Amino acid sequence: MNKIRPEQQKLYSIYVPLVLFLIAFFWKFAYIGTRDVCMDEPFTIFHAQKSVKEILILPSQNEPNPPLFMLLLHFWIELFGNSPYSVRILPLLFNALTVVFIYFTGKKFFNLRVAFFASALFLVSTYHFYFALETRAYSLLSLGTAASLYYFLSFVENDKDRRMLAGLIVSNIVLVYAHYFGWFVVLIQFLGTLLYVRDLKKFLRLMLPLVITGIAFSPMAYLFVKQFLKSSKGTWVQPPGDDEYMAQIHMFFNAKTVYDLLIWFLVAGLLFKLLSNNRKPASKRLITVFLWWFIPYTFMYYISEKVPMFINRYILFNSVGLYLFAAAFLSYLFGDRKFITGVLFTIAAWFMYRKIEINSKEFYYREVNNAVNYVKTQSDGQHMVIIHPHWTSLNFSYYYNRQIFNDTKHYDEHLAAESIYPVYNVMMARDYVKQNPGKRIIYYQDGSALIDPDATIMKFLDSNFVRRDSVFFPQCFNITVFEPGRRDSVQL
Repeated sequence: MNKIRPEQQKLYSIYVPLVLFLIAFFWKFAYIGTRDVCMDEPFTIFHAQKSVKEILILPSQNEPNPPLFMLLLHFWIELFGNSPYSVRILPLLFNALTVVFIYFTGKKFFNLRVAFFASALFLVSTYHFYFALETRAYSLLSLGTAASLYYFLSFVENDKDRRMLAGLIVSNIVLVYAHYFGWFVVLIQFLGTLLYVRDLKKFLRLMLPLVITGIAFSPMAYLFVKQFLKSSKGTWVQPPGDDEYMAQIHMFFNAKTVYDLLIWFLVAGLLFKLLSNNRKPASKRLITVFLWWFIPYTFMYYISEKVPMFINRYILFNSVGLYLFAAAFLSYLFGDRKFITGVLFTIAAWFMYRKIEINSKEFYYREVNNAVNYVKTQSDGQHMVIIHPHWTSLNFSYYYNRQIFNDTKHYDEHLAAESIYPVYNVMMARDYVKQNPGKRIIYYQDGSALIDPDATIMKFLDSNFVRRDSVFFPQCFNITVFEPGRRDSVQL
């Protein structure tokens, strides 16, 4: 436990967490505009512009996630607009708050070394750097995970503290309404509660927030089961490889070399523990922190053989418990030897910092704006744009014409008025070409090698028109321009 003098309380309870928050926020804010809005961000931003009622019913219309993040983003956009800077500040705030909860958990339940080390691991994480600046629910899920751990341990310590009870209930509700995977954290709370089953009164009090969470989630229960059954039949996510379990842990620490370094420290600590006279067993707190990441991480890996879900953004929330466990376990092994643990923590954090890849072009990089601008240069007033796959139109329109993107009620009509046609397959492409005879065709293709492996749309266009130009924009945009009227006949 911490032994902080009264005059130091203000420093460690107010100023240090404030500094950590500011570092997390402003360091990442400096990179907020270095990536185009891409991947699933346009989908989230587009639907967040709809009414509250429309957002609430989206999960019943095949939206795979609960509505909390989209609702928060809805009100954020109402206040600050939907520019790339604006929409990314919200997840960045969640990310910066996460490090504060990590710090307070380490400080309150272990010691300051654990608080600083776990916070440092989080701050210099490549994964958390990227997802802090993605307008999706993943940073909110990590925040809920960190908050629920703090409030759970606090409520265990004093199960009559209504503030901690309220905090735990709120953080749990945030978890399960931010993402269905938040239920993995609630499951760990249940397992942690079983550690106190011999004290019936305490056990029943610890069960109270779990019961309230279940009741609060009951309106979504049917949709949750429906989504699980749907996912069990297959999704775009592939089952993980044999080496993926350890590979993702390595990436939580930015590189295998950092993980190996920590393992060596742990081995040294175990030897130190065995040779010392202090054989104090691990506390229930340390066991709880271990369970907080190990159980959901391992379960998600093995269940992914049947229901694939083991990809970095889905498992990211587990890293919160992992960072705290790594710090707390090292501190447990070396005990009161503050100098040794301080040096080891500093070395590990430094190596992790050296391995950080800030917005690497190898990591979900997309040149959407450049691709859309190229389409604009090829537009001559007598043209049509075919977009495949269909959902890529949201990303396209965000940079092509924000007014079209903003009008969710008349979105399709605005696209048609601009001769922009999102298509699912070659039949739709053929129909639109037939409706627009004599026009230049600009084919905007996003990663269709996977979605259209036989290149049926490209073959159709190539066999009926003359390809004038073709440009590739990293990592997955192919823009091909076809001129009309160059073939004897068009096979429509």
